[in-house]
Amino acid sequence: MYKYFKNIAEKSSCSMSGACSVHPVTSALYDVLLYKIREAVFYLVKMKEFNFLDEEAQKECLEKLSLFLINTSLNEKKYLDVINKINKVKNELKNRYIKYCANNELPCEILKTNIEISEKTTITQIVELAQINSINKSKASDKSKQSLFELITLFAKLSAVIISKIKQYEPNYTKYDYEVLRFFALTNAYSIRIEKIKRRIQEFCPVALNLKRKLFEVLEQRYGKKQNAQISLDEFKGHAILVSGDDLNELENILKTVENLQKDINVYTNGSLFLAHFYPYFQNNKFLKGHWGVNDAQYDFSKFEGTILITKNFLQKIDSLYKGDIYSSKVISFSKVNDIKNNDYIPVINSAMKHEGFLKHNKKTQLNISYDLEKINGIINDIIKNPQETVIIAGNLDSKKIFEEYQNKKIVHFSTPLESDIMLNAIEKLRTQNIKTTIFFPHCDLESLYNVFLLLDKNVKIYLSSCSHIIINPHIIEALKDDFNVDIIE
Repeated sequence: MYKYFKNIAEKSSCSMSGACSVHPVTSALYDVLLYKIREAVFYLVKMKEFNFLDEEAQKECLEKLSLFLINTSLNEKKYLDVINKINKVKNELKNRYIKYCANNELPCEILKTNIEISEKTTITQIVELAQINSINKSKASDKSKQSLFELITLFAKLSAVIISKIKQYEPNYTKYDYEVLRFFALTNAYSIRIEKIKRRIQEFCPVALNLKRKLFEVLEQRYGKKQNAQISLDEFKGHAILVSGDDLNELENILKTVENLQKDINVYTNGSLFLAHFYPYFQNNKFLKGHWGVNDAQYDFSKFEGTILITKNFLQKIDSLYKGDIYSSKVISFSKVNDIKNNDYIPVINSAMKHEGFLKHNKKTQLNISYDLEKINGIINDIIKNPQETVIIAGNLDSKKIFEEYQNKKIVHFSTPLESDIMLNAIEKLRTQNIKTTIFFPHCDLESLYNVFLLLDKNVKIYLSSCSHIIINPHIIEALKDDFNVDIIE
């Protein structure tokens, strides 16, 4: 069963075009965005040291930190709006900091700026500035330290994404906002020792784990406790909407809009949104018909007979897509899609009604997937009563050599990515009892990598499958190998 979910992680939508890397222009624009967020966060932290916290600036920094850019065909105007806004936040924080230091006769620590932009700066100029800064950075920075900074950047970004999801349900939740930004601010500290960087990463692990648990909690409060799922892969006759990404809140909103308008539209999930089918709220929704596609967005979108909604955290390349009526609520959307404004999904509904959808019911198959909390807890409790070295496998592992090496150990297998909450709790219980634990992540995606990050302070042996370079910087994998003794399964 895990092989189906393995496809979600391994099938990138660049496979149709053969272009499986981020375009240099996109990479340059992304680097400048991160650069400006780093500058803003530097001065935010400096002001916090004087007991002043600008909550609006903090909110802006977190929102921008949660953004990912991997598609070349981005909306240039939206990108410029975002970069100018964070640059304005940086300038305001910097001026306030300088003024405070002057008024109180305190020394100021000013961050050297290699990338100066204004509202008149063009995309072309930003790319040129990014290329110059990349050369300067490669000359000035210790390679090992830079790899750790890349790890911190991704760790902080994924934590910011989790916070953004939590805030969809609890808008006033700010418990760890500053902690995430303070952690990200480490990437400005080029004089810091490598051992201290590693220690700070491990100190951040409990913060990130608490965020993950908070997200699990708010989702179950909203949609009910996760349970066994029967997921249809059928195509049903009629108008259709495909929702792709991993945002349950947006899926909920589109389903409510269909219901409120009393439209006869079938809604399907795509990609990571298969997780919706484990919650009672979505299981009982008559408009949600099942999961559709092979989880290669470019292929799926070109074949789907209806309208497509891309959620905020959609992370697949669709640069070569030339077909599809697509809508998106991403902060920096693609040039080929229609923008969702003010959470108004009516245009998506109207678009779906214009398409015939699937002309007949195409019966395919059904996925029967278990989510058995009691069973796993029982296994872990038995191990604690009769301690023995334990091997945890988070997925489908086909390695005869590894199984021969660990054949005399207790093996606990998690069959779907949905069980990561159970897995993390199980590992914490085992380590609390000082039971030697090894964990295998047989596929590498952002979810698996975040779980690896969460375990860097747990004194467990970690094996991780080799990762695609589309989203995951290879320097991060180097840092995991060299600084945290993570073994990579080739």
